[in-house]
Amino acid sequence: MKHFSLNTLLCTIVVASIAIAPCESDDKLITETCSKTPYPAQCVSYIKANYKSNDVKGIAGLGIIMAQDFQLKAEAPKDILFKMISAGKRPDIRFEMIACLGNYNYLIDTTMPEAIDAFKLGKPRLAEAYANTAAIGVSNCEKRFNGKSPITNQNNITHEIALILLAIAKQL
Repeated sequence: MKHFSLNTLLCTIVVASIAIAPCESDDKLITETCSKTPYPAQCVSYIKANYKSNDVKGIAGLGIIMAQDFQLKAEAPKDILFKMISAGKRPDIRFEMIACLGNYNYLIDTTMPEAIDAFKLGKPRLAEAYANTAAIGVSNCEKRFNGKSPITNQNNITHEIALILLAIAKQL
């Protein structure tokens, strides 16, 4: 019976070692890549919050995850703007809200899918251009309001993600 227990223990150790090894390398990839971004701690947090980060393949995979995170986080300001416009709130900044809403729609529906495709196709400069478009788009959205933005916090988050995405694309 001791022999069986020893075999069981050895098998358990081998299986655990195999299962843990990819996670350690993924963590190292994530940490090293994120350390080269303007917001390293946030980068790690955003990526690890995505269940797909367990299966990430290289820096391009991290770029895809960040582009998807941008799409998800950008839904919040888009939704806020849509609800405010629909309810007729803040008529003094209605034009700015409509322009910003259109901008977010474009970034979510066109720019980020194109960035994801660029990462998949191994075209990092193209992914970089799309990430830059997102960063500029969010920044311009905030500037439109001249200090009266109802979505400053959400703009700050999406801008941060766009800058992280840009830094990741530049690493390829």
